[in-house]
Amino acid sequence: MDLMRRMPPGSAETTLNALLSLQPDHSLGPRPPLPGRPPAPACRSPWSNDFEPPLEDGAVPSKEMRTLEVEANEVFSVYGDQSSVNYEGRISFVYIWEDEDDGFTACFLTKKDGQGKRGYMQIGSWDAIHVIQVGPEEGATHYCLNSTVMLSTTTENKQSRTFNLSGSIRQQCMTLAVAEGHLANMGKMIEEMEGKLRNSLAQVYFGKTREMVCALRPPPEVLNMRLPDS
Repeated sequence: MDLMRRMPPGSAETTLNALLSLQPDHSLGPRPPLPGRPPAPACRSPWSNDFEPPLEDGAVPSKEMRTLEVEANEVFSVYGDQSSVNYEGRISFVYIWEDEDDGFTACFLTKKDGQGKRGYMQIGSWDAIHVIQVGPEEGATHYCLNSTVMLSTTTENKQSRTFNLSGSIRQQCMTLAVAEGHLANMGKMIEEMEGKLRNSLAQVYFGKTREMVCALRPPPEVLNMRLPDS
């Protein structure tokens, strides 16, 4: 995980394949079986609750958690259409499972591929991962949100030629005591967090990159203004 956090998000699949070639015994998710090795674990669909490939004894959430999971997927799908983050054409899933301390964990996943859709951008992706740990209900419910956004974009035009920018920002866990419904509380936390992460990405990655590029390679109009004084 430390290596993955330090590698470009746009090369996550290549990095994962390289790590698994060094540590083939580590199972990190559904993958094609390697020669001489058993098939990878099945993946459960949050929509149908079925496993692919089929798995008879696969772990599934309880009836209460399953009801909340279905509702969360429906609400999160609507949120993607109305969010301040442009999620048009995205893929989203929500998984919910019980914890040992009588609480549960919800994982909200969103992926958007922006290849060739805007301006000079050639390749682009936005991956948002929100994991919320919800404690047992004892007067007040405690939520702990840990969010990760991975942004990767490559642009190309005659003036700037090829330019690649990729990176990730992780938000530390935060705990809130809220008395409202679980889904409403989690939705508010995710919406607020995504706004903060989006602003941070704009300021840190795009803002600092523009500042560095303009300092090293001033725009033509700036150079022309300086010529009479040289």
